[in-house]
Parts: sequence; structure tokens; C-alpha cells
Amino acid sequence: MSIEIAPVGQSSSPVELDLDQLSTLIRLLGQTRCHMVNGRPVPPLEGRTIETVYAPRWYIQVAKIDGSLLAFDHPAFGAVGFVISRAEVAEIVQVLSEHLKLPPDRPSVRN
Repeated sequence: MSIEIAPVGQSSSPVELDLDQLSTLIRLLGQTRCHMVNGRPVPPLEGRTIETVYAPRWYIQVAKIDGSLLAFDHPAFGAVGFVISRAEVAEIVQVLSEHLKLPPDRPSVRN
């Protein structure tokens, strides 16, 4: 895989990457973005474009805090996980339980 990259205002040059190198670059870019947004207000998810995947592999386990670790395998970003508190687990279970009560053709609703 080849990508082109250049400093602002300069000509780009192709860079050849294998899967491991590309995955490392994506991870490093994500870490860099995390530092760049640190301290900024987090806008609500409602109305934003979300990078979605249908039926990803997922994994859940008890977290080291009083909560759960949820992980998903996203084809563009690799394994992505997050830890949520016990209270958030209860809220998610409640919302998903309400979703299961809806007719299958009804659009989903966020709490």
C-alpha cells in the first residue's frame, strides 16, 4: 500500500507501507489526535457522522475498575476498546432492553 504525505505547502512523496506499518501509523495518529483534543469540550454524538461497521467481532470482560471493558474489531482502526463504569453498564443495558422491545423495522432511539 502506498500513501502520499508531505508538510503543508510542499510536494508529496509516496511512502510504501505494509499492514503492520499502516496499523502502527493509524495507532500513532490516533494517539496524536487524543493529545490534540485533550481539554477541549466533547460534542454530543447525536447528529455527527459515525464510522460504523456491521456485525463486528466484539468482546466484553470485567474491567479493573468497577465496570466493564468492551472491545470491537473495526476494519479501519483495528481493535478498539473502552472501559465503562457499572452505572454506565446499567444504563446501556436499559437502553438496549428497550430497543429489543421495539418492532424490528422501527428506527433506533438514543436515551
